[in-house]
Amino acid sequence: MIRSTSIACLAFSASVASAQQPTWQHPPKLVVGIVVDQMRTDYIYRYWDNFGEGGFKRLIGEGSFLRDAQQHAHCDRSRHASIYTGTTPSHHGIVANDRYDRATRKTIYCTQDMSQQAVGTLPDNAHRSPVQLLSTTLADELERRTERRSKTIGVALKDRSSILPIGRTGDAAYWMYGSEGNCITSTWYMKSLPQWVIDFNNKKLAEQYLAQTWSLTLPVERYHQVLPDNNPYEIPLYRGIPATLPINLDSLRKAGAGLDLLSYTPWGNTITTDMALAALEGEQMGKDAITDLLAISYSSTDILGHRVGPRAVEVEDMYIRLDRDLKRLLDELDRSVGAGAYTVFLTADHGAVDVPQYLKDMKGSAGYVDVQDVVDRVQREFPAQVSGGHLWVDTVMDGQVFLRSGADAAERFAERLGEQPEIASAASASALNAIQDEHLAPLLRNGYMPQRSGDILFVMRPGYFELDEWSNGHGTTHGSPWNYDTHVPILFFGAGVQHGEVLRRTHITDIVPTISAIVGLSLTDACTGRTVHEVVK
Repeated sequence: MIRSTSIACLAFSASVASAQQPTWQHPPKLVVGIVVDQMRTDYIYRYWDNFGEGGFKRLIGEGSFLRDAQQHAHCDRSRHASIYTGTTPSHHGIVANDRYDRATRKTIYCTQDMSQQAVGTLPDNAHRSPVQLLSTTLADELERRTERRSKTIGVALKDRSSILPIGRTGDAAYWMYGSEGNCITSTWYMKSLPQWVIDFNNKKLAEQYLAQTWSLTLPVERYHQVLPDNNPYEIPLYRGIPATLPINLDSLRKAGAGLDLLSYTPWGNTITTDMALAALEGEQMGKDAITDLLAISYSSTDILGHRVGPRAVEVEDMYIRLDRDLKRLLDELDRSVGAGAYTVFLTADHGAVDVPQYLKDMKGSAGYVDVQDVVDRVQREFPAQVSGGHLWVDTVMDGQVFLRSGADAAERFAERLGEQPEIASAASASALNAIQDEHLAPLLRNGYMPQRSGDILFVMRPGYFELDEWSNGHGTTHGSPWNYDTHVPILFFGAGVQHGEVLRRTHITDIVPTISAIVGLSLTDACTGRTVHEVVK
């Protein structure tokens, strides 16, 4: 009787131990983070029937699709920093691509670091580092968790899209130096390029990809065209050449276009995939039990999107080709790492508004705002002597007004600015907590950092963006708190991921805690996101 009871207890204990085995006890060999620059969630819905089976459809069909993910306001300020730190600019400090420095009255690029030099090109071609980032990233925490045995690599066309995900202690960030078509880095990471990067550069892939014609991948009737390919809302890709397919890229090269033309074409994404696969092989990522991180950013979707807008056939064709690049990436991960042995997340840093002139012509509420004129209009109402004999405003940029030192009526100025017909909301920094709008208030607060942001934050009405010489009624942009900018997809796929859809509202800051739960990591220093429990298997 005693013996049978003991056996039963042992069996029960073994059963409990087996049932409670945690997911993170067998973490993925590799985490692959993918950011598609300027990807609206509705692109998945609109282009679905033109996607193949191995890219977006595989990620969604086998993974978890978070369909209502949100950014914070002025998403041009966060980009990849918020995704990989799990927090907002109010904590990680990347408040703008180019932020205004009050002390010098100059702008500072978000990855500028004059103490560093370029590696792989002339030293002065890239003074870049993550020194301005104030929170750890997923890569930083992975390095700490594994006693720096993890391999953490970032690849992108844009330097900031590669640097910010890898953080301050990750192994390496590589990006393309467009005029040379080469993959480069900076002395923050290393003194010389590894051999696999040298071999990659020696292939001269940028030159090869530009020696061809960009034509539609599918029959034209398959595309979801709202506008004719040749329409008045697009900005030419090169010297008056309209963004109308087919485009003979080889002829443009012979006419003087530089290798940076590649970034406006689908092959900007293709060469990024090539870089990622070269890193995967060159660094032998995902080959042992130590979890590695490969951070990939596809930038050409943004670079082209700015010029032609979200209804252009060129954008759809680029996504059809990107879908094929994703299949190529996943197939190689299956082969080299092993199906089910890696985890992928895919998201976007922002969306984009339809070309306002197109919306206006459709009788929609949209247009262009001369922001400086609006601010000057308000400024003229305030006597100069109130601020010590100086003009009130120092500069205006990225939805912010920087007042001169001694300007003591920011709230009054913000109140009058908010009354202008082009402005949806404006608030002084001290009054952000008092904003009543339940949609705008948290988004604005999350994007504000006292040491790096302006005295007044403002938002233009939906469908409007700032008038400048570059756009002049053409192309599009982003940076507002409205849904066309802030509504982005998040996809999780692979090891530790439960298949399904999540329809409740989530945020890009939820990616880090969710991946951390799967891998078994400490949360990043300033993480404010929450684990999406429906995703974790």
